This record gives sequence, structure tokens and C-alpha cells, in this order.
Amino acid sequence: MVLQKEMSAAFQEKIETSALLLVLLTNENGLGPADEAVYRKLIENLRADTQDKISVQDFLAVPEMKELLASKDNKAWNLPITFAGDAASPETQAAFKRVAAIVKQTVAGTSLTVHLSGPIATVADLTELGEKDVRIIEIGTAVSVLIILILVYRNLVTMLVPLATIGASVVTAQGTLSGLAEFGLAVNMQAIVFMSAVMIGAGTDYAVFLISRYHDYVRHGEKSDMAVKKALMSIGKVITASAATVAVTFLAMVFTKLEVFSAVGPAIAVAITVSLLGAVTLLPAILTLTGRRGWIKPRRDLTSRMWRRSGVRIVRRPTIHLVGSLIVLVALAGCTLLIRFNYDDLKTVPQHVESVKGYEAMNRHFPMNAMTPMVLFIKSPRDLRTPGALADIEMMSREIAELPNIVMVRGLTRPNGEPLKETKVSFQAGEVGGKLDEATTLLEEHGGELDQLTGGAHQLADALAQIRNEINGAVASSSGIVNTLQAMMDLMGGDKTIRQLENASQYVGRMRALGDNLSGTVTDAEQIATWASPMVNALNSSPVCNSDPACRTSRAQLAAIVQAQDDGLLRSIRALAVTLQQTQEYQTLARTVSTLDGQLKQVVSTLKAVDGLPTKLAQMQQGANALADGSAALAAGVQELVDQVKKMGSGLNEAADFLLGIKRDADKPSMAGFNIPPQIFSRDEFKKGAQIFLSADGHAARYFVQSALNPATTEAMDQVNDILRVADSARPNTELEDATIGLAGVPTALRDIRDYYNSDMKFIVIATIVIVFLILVILLRALVAPIYLIGSVLISYLSALGIGTLVFQLILGQEMHWSLPGLSFILLVAIGADYNMLLISRIRDESPHGIRIGVIRTVGSTGGVITSAGLIFAASMFGLVGASINTMAQAGFTIGIGIVLDTFLVRTVTVPALTTMIGRANWWPSELGRDPSTPPTKADRWLRRVKGHRRKAPIPAPKPPHTKVVRNTNGHASKAATKSVPNGKPADLAEGNGEYLIDHLRRHSLPLFGYAAMPAYDVVDGVSKPNGDGAHIGKEPVDHLLGHSLPLFGLAGLPSYDRWDDTSIGEPAVGHAGSKPDAKLST
Repeated sequence: MVLQKEMSAAFQEKIETSALLLVLLTNENGLGPADEAVYRKLIENLRADTQDKISVQDFLAVPEMKELLASKDNKAWNLPITFAGDAASPETQAAFKRVAAIVKQTVAGTSLTVHLSGPIATVADLTELGEKDVRIIEIGTAVSVLIILILVYRNLVTMLVPLATIGASVVTAQGTLSGLAEFGLAVNMQAIVFMSAVMIGAGTDYAVFLISRYHDYVRHGEKSDMAVKKALMSIGKVITASAATVAVTFLAMVFTKLEVFSAVGPAIAVAITVSLLGAVTLLPAILTLTGRRGWIKPRRDLTSRMWRRSGVRIVRRPTIHLVGSLIVLVALAGCTLLIRFNYDDLKTVPQHVESVKGYEAMNRHFPMNAMTPMVLFIKSPRDLRTPGALADIEMMSREIAELPNIVMVRGLTRPNGEPLKETKVSFQAGEVGGKLDEATTLLEEHGGELDQLTGGAHQLADALAQIRNEINGAVASSSGIVNTLQAMMDLMGGDKTIRQLENASQYVGRMRALGDNLSGTVTDAEQIATWASPMVNALNSSPVCNSDPACRTSRAQLAAIVQAQDDGLLRSIRALAVTLQQTQEYQTLARTVSTLDGQLKQVVSTLKAVDGLPTKLAQMQQGANALADGSAALAAGVQELVDQVKKMGSGLNEAADFLLGIKRDADKPSMAGFNIPPQIFSRDEFKKGAQIFLSADGHAARYFVQSALNPATTEAMDQVNDILRVADSARPNTELEDATIGLAGVPTALRDIRDYYNSDMKFIVIATIVIVFLILVILLRALVAPIYLIGSVLISYLSALGIGTLVFQLILGQEMHWSLPGLSFILLVAIGADYNMLLISRIRDESPHGIRIGVIRTVGSTGGVITSAGLIFAASMFGLVGASINTMAQAGFTIGIGIVLDTFLVRTVTVPALTTMIGRANWWPSELGRDPSTPPTKADRWLRRVKGHRRKAPIPAPKPPHTKVVRNTNGHASKAATKSVPNGKPADLAEGNGEYLIDHLRRHSLPLFGYAAMPAYDVVDGVSKPNGDGAHIGKEPVDHLLGHSLPLFGLAGLPSYDRWDDTSIGEPAVGHAGSKPDAKLST
């Protein structure tokens, strides 16, 4: 639960997933468009419910969820709905009922079948079953108890008195628990059911004790009101001690961790307390009202003689009885070695319950745990949105996925349960290998083109060599043009010379010759400009030319020629040449000269624009030479490059084969590797997945682990430990070394329950033993008896658990619920110790003159009442067997059979036999129980001197009359004469020390079971004999210590000689109450 809250906080989820409802929509004929329309209508109706805070996971709105929420057979859709709040809270249960009504109303009349399951539906079913079981169990238990009370009291009103008290106590206890629940006390339906059964058993026991004591006083002639008073004074302390034993033990369960204990413990403590209050307040009032009217008169005891004979047999052969009882108990306890615990609560619920049917339908259409996977939660102080962190998480997930019985691990790096192929290093290597293979193929396919490249390089070198020759010729021609123009300029002598030539004709012939020469030169220059233009473009993009200064110069010179062509310079020179060539002799010299003057000026001005043309022409010639030489070297380099590329092709082919082999053979997760490029984080697919598997701040991640095991088995719980161990071993020396890792889910919760149960069970065992032991020590003022009494209830508990294992597991085929040992231990140990406390206390009271006599008297006198109380308590527990919840049935049977076992074997055979064998050491270190007629030893006298204790001097008393009490059939006492037997009594009484015994009983350290609170005359005087109308006709001397109707409290039920001597065990002589028998008592 703590991990779930941390996860919800990290992912900013406000709704707790513990309140989860799974709505399963099925159509065995296949889901179609009509079903999808119903599904959409259901979503609309649920979202229109504004009263309840719910969250609906609609896979139609989020298509990525359809693969998870739609079955593979296309027959079922799962609609998860989460509620705000705890699944067991009344508010959440009320919201669940409203949502369930919406779902059923929407689906009604369609081809879809709806199943409701999930934690919240299971809680609702358990609550409903518990409410029904409470009524059935209370009625069944009341009938069982009523039958036992009829057999015990044989009086209709008497048997109804305990039921009236119990009914009022149950109502009061339930109201008290409801009030305490408002103040935070955890109360569940299981606690209420269990509380009702315990209250009926304990409350009836307390009523039986008080009514039996009341009957005892009535049989001795007390008026009804005084009998109620004295019964309450004597038995009230006993009931209080008994209730304290049970209540304090259960109250200690408030310190346990599991709610099944912490909720049941306080509830039972409250129930016992209320039962005690009812027994000491309401019950005496009812007894007073009914007793005055004579409605609850006692009946004759029918079982005391049988129990007395049982006590005689035990003290005669204590070893045989002890060994025999222990053999039976140990054999039954040995069956606990076969016990197997069930942690699946669905197995404890009837199969017809709606939530169970929902789970069964889900298992038919979906893989196990597909809807409820475990969640691996990783929380780190570092940002996990890095390639390294995600690679470490993937490595951890891969190791978890390789564990046995793990179906898949889903997360950011493996959204479908397998790592994304794009993130595998093997895939990435294969991609590189594929590209290399393509390059190799291209090299093989285009090998001819490489040869063409080589030939082109050589052709380029040849062309550049030819260009060099042409440039050299062009430069020579250009130089000739320049020289001719310069000569012409010199001949003309400027403007003045031109004007002088106006009348001269001697230059005509020379001008024609010059025009012809100039025309040829221009033609050559135009040819150079024509092929130089693409050459300049090629040289502009050539890195070789860019790196060669000479080439750059030649490129600039060629560009100047091309520019002259583009700017019209060559056309102007050609026009000049044409003009010179067209000079006719009949034309006037003035016209010719004028035309020539204009053209010459244009040429001269253009030539002036080309600054340093001769120099540049010379540089261009040098560059052309260098370019030709460089192209020859380039051709050689291209040839060598092509040869190397061809050699590299074979190497690329080998590399491609190797990388493709990695992709093909190393695709397994253990060999594939993992690498996620950083640019992936910016993709939309990554961001969408990160919303589910990564927290907003990047410091938390969760992965879903699907197991193939039943989550409620011990194997699944052990698997949780394996997963956490593997995850923890993957942290060192990674990005996750300082991260905290946890696992949430059903198996984890049950694993924690198992661990908490083991811890709680240790606490329960220790606390119960300590509490019961201390109470026994305080009441008995002894150490030995409490030790073996604790041992007796422990073996009784183990035997009861063994019988439960034998019946439910070996015969009925049901595993025992994990909470059974804890619940049954507290109740069986507390109740068993309670009954044993009454038994051993009575033995102590009856044993001032010997343990053997005390055992016989106690077994004979307590058999009927305590056995009846045990049967009543067992019947109340057996009432739980009819519960619908298997856990309650197992607990009721185990506790009930344990009480029966304790009542009829441990309390009646094992403890009396062991007490007889131990003897006076039972009361060590106390001196109580020593036979007063036995002279003290030197050790006794020394201990008394050390303690500063002096024995109280006996008070002289008159000899008691030698009378014998004879019981009539109506239970009243009558006198009979007896014959004096001088040696029939111990010396102390013969000498007048009879008062010592009475004083000894009054000073008993455990006044709960003695007569310390009674006046002396109640002990030594006779009792009034009532007549028919209730009046008393006088005192009748009778030994008050004989014939006690409630043998729990007082010395009674056996012949008087048993009080004085334990050397002989047999029937008293008929003639005298104090005479020793002549014959032993036969069994």
C-alpha cells in the first residue's frame, strides 16, 4: 500500500487502484458492431454520472489499449473502472452499487453479458455474505445452546435466562462496536460474525457458572435473594478472572499489523467485556425476579458419580492415562505437518457469487494476470530520460523476463513485451551492413562507369593540353593585334595626323592589308572565346584549380577573353577590320579617315579598358601550361583511385556479410544489445509511451510484469522475492545504483501478508503465553502448575489444528486459510487456560490433605458443570461451520473441536494425571496445599524462619457431633445417627483442632474458590432445613463441606473421610461418616 501511494504520487494519479472494478462484457458468439454501440453507450452513461468519482479506461478513445483490454478470441472486452477511496469504505461501496446499476441497466436486453469483478466487487460480496451469515449463525448457535441448556437444567425458564442475557449482550456489543468504529476502530464483517459466536459461548459459560452457584446455595436452604447475593459474591471474582484472561489476550492483538487480527482482537475484547457486565448485572437481576417465583429451582445432578469414578481411575494409574492421552494428542498434532495454507480469498467464497463468476469468465478469455500484472516501480534521484538509464532499465527488465514463469515484461523500452527492434544493437548493425552491402552492389554494377571516369580523366588531360596550345596561339595573335593597333596609332600620330591624312592616299593600301590581318586575328579570338567559356565554368568548380595558384591565374585570363566576347569587344575589332578591308580607292580619303577615326577610337578606348592586357595574356599562357600539366597528374590520380575503390569493394562485401550475420544470428535478447539514440526522445511515439511508463519529471519509471503463476500461491509469493533479487543485482555500477526498486501487485500484497502473519503469529504466541502464564501465576501463586498448564493448552491447540487439517485438507480437499492458526490459537489457549485455571484451582482447594484426594474430588465435582460449559462454547463455535465464507467455517470447526478435545481429554485426563504425578510440587514455591496433619520437616521450619512466618495456633473447638448426613431424593439433608470410631479421624480433629482446617480455608491465598468471605457460622454450623412453604424449621448440624451442588467452588461431593486421608481410596463405611473403608473402591 505504501508503494502504491508512492507510485500514485510520482505519476500524479489521484485515484487509488485498490478500489478497482473490472466490468467484463462478453458475447460467446463474437463481438460485433452492435456490441460496440452498446459499449459506447455504456461509456457515455458512466461519464454522465457526476455523483461518483470514477475513472473509466476506454480503449476506443485510446486505441493503444485495445490490445490489452480486448480478448484475442474477440469474445470479451474489459472495462476497468477505478473509484476514489478505499474499497471497503461505505462511501465507495455505495458508489459501486450505483455504478453497477448503471452498467446492468445499459447492457440489459442486448447480446452482451456483464460480469463484475475486481477488489471492490469482492468486498461487496463478502459484506453481503457476512450479513446473511450473522443471522444464520446466531439462530443456529442459539438453538444448539438451547438444546444443551435443556439437557443441563431440564427447566424451560432456567435455560431461557442465559439466552435473554446473551441476546441483550450481543445487541449492546454490536452497538458499542459501531460507536467505536466512528472513532477509528477497524471493524469488518468477519470480526462481527466471529464476535457473535464468541459472545454466545462465553456469555453462556458465565451464566452457567452463576446459575450453578445459585442452585448450590438454594440446595443448602438459602432464600432465593440471599442465594443470588452469595453466588454473585463468590462467583463474580471467578467470572471476572476468566473474562480477563480472554479479553486481555484478545486486546493484545491490537498491536498486530494485519487487520484480520487487529480488527478481530479488540472486537472480541469488547464482546467479552460486555458479556461480563451482562453476567454480573443483568443476569443477577433476572435470577432475583425469577427465583422469587420459584421458576428456576435446581434439579438433581445426574453425572457426578460418573466423573468421580473417572477421577479414581486416573489417580490409580496416572502414568497410563497421561501417556495414553499424550499419544492421542501428539498423533493429532502431527497432522499439522501436512498443513498447506491458502492465500486466495476467492477460494473461501462460494462459487455462485457474482465476483467469482467474473474472475472465471476473465480467465476463460484472457491470460492469467493479464488484467492484474505486477508493477516494477523504479525511483531515482537522476533523470531516467537518457540513453544510458534506459539501457540499464532494459537490461534489468531483460533479466527479469528470463526468470522462470514470467510471461512478459512491458515498459517504455519494450511496450509489447519484447525490446523494440530499432533499439537493438544487432538491428542497428544490420542496418549499417545493409547499406554497405548496397554500396558493394553499386560498386559492382558501376565498375564500367569507374573505367569511364578513368578514361574521362585522361581525355580531360589531352583536351587541356590542346587548350594550352590554342591559348598559346591566341596569345600570339592577341599580341599581334595589340602591336598592329599600336603601330597604326603611331602612324596616324593622333588626331592631327588623321586630319593630315585627309588628303593623303598613300595609306590606303596599307589600311586594307591591316584590315585583312586584323580580321583573321579576331576570328581566332572568337574561336578561343567559344571553347573557353565551358572551360572557365569547369575550372571554377574544380577543387584542384582552386588549390593551384597558376591554374587560378590562367582561369582568370581565359575569363577575360570570354568577357571580351560577351562585352562585344571582339565584334568592335571585327567591324574595324571590315572597314579597313572595304576602303576603296575611289572613295574620298576624308570619308574613310572619318569612319576609321571613329572606329579606331572605340577600339582604343576598349583596349584601354583591358588594363595590362599583354601582361594578362602572358599570365594566361602560363596558367594554361600549368593546367595542362595538372590535368595529366589528375588523370594518373583518378586511375589510382579507381583501382583502390575496386579493391575496397571486396572489403565492403565482407563487412556487410559480417554485420548482416549479427542481425540474423544475434537477434535474441541476450545477444542483441540495446542502444537508443538521443534523437528518439523528441519523437511523438516516445512521448506518448513516456506518459504511461515514465513520470513527468523523469525520476520514476514503472514496468508491468506478467506472471504465469496463480497470484495467490506461495510459488507466486516466492517469485516476488526472486524478481526483487534480480532487480537489485542489476543496479550496481549503472545509472540505477542509487535508485529504489519496489514491486506492487497481488502476489506482493500476499507475500507481505505472509511476512506480516509470521511476525504477528510470533507476537500472538508470545503475548498469549505471557498473559495467560502471569494470570495463572498470580491466581495460583505457583510456578510449576502454570508451566504444564500452558503446555497442555498448546498441545491441545496443535491437536485441534491437526484435526482441522485432517478434515478440511485431507478429506474435503480444502487448503487451510492462512489466518486460521492465529485466530484459533488465541481463543483455544485463552479458553483452555481458563478452564484449566478453574480445574487446577479447585484441585488446590481440595488438596490440603493430599493431591490424590483433591484430584478425585475435583474431577468428580467439576465434570458436569465445566463439561457443560465447554460443550456450550463448542456449540457456539460449531455454529460458524454453517457460514458461507470458508474461513469462518474452518475457524469454527477447529476452535469447536479444540474445545471439545480440551474438555473431554486434556482437562479430564491429561491435566489430572500430570497433577497427580507431580504431587505437592505443583504449588512450588508456595506452601499451600501441604497436608496440615503432616508434621513440618526441618526444611519447612527453616524456610518459615527465613520468611519470618509463624504457624497460627489452632483454635480449640468442640467436637463435632457424630452424625451422618443422608440425602433424600428431593436433595434435602436429614440426620442419621452414627457410631463413634475413635481412630476414624486425624489426630488434629480428634484433639479439637477441626477449626484449623476451617481457618486454613478462610486464609486461602486464592479467595476466589474458598470461603474467606463467608461468616464462620456458614462453615461450621448446620443449615436450616426448609419446609414446603419456604420457611426454615431449625438448624441441622451438617458438614457444610459435603454435598455441594456446584462442585467448582468448595469441598464437596465425596465422602468425608476423603478430606482427611489420601492413603486409601474407596467407598465410606455405611456406619460412620468418618470411618475408613475396609475395601477399596472398584472401577
